[in-house]
Amino acid sequence: MRDDRRQIQTAVLGSADSEEPLILPLEAIELDAFRHWHEHDTFWCGLLLGGCGGQLTTKLYTDRVCSLSSSTS
Repeated sequence: MRDDRRQIQTAVLGSADSEEPLILPLEAIELDAFRHWHEHDTFWCGLLLGGCGGQLTTKLYTDRVCSLSSSTS
């Protein structure tokens, strides 16, 4: 099993206080489809999930699981 180094595994859609959670796919090929499906959506570190409220972006990796990270880093 791969070493899971993700710091952020879940997000919400649309705004920080959204009630619509999602989980990022683990594999790069799944992330491509996920990005296409959500091409007009924004991802947030959900306040209702205990997050900071910051906007997130997807990170594609082929040597480990894909992740979400703060768009300001």
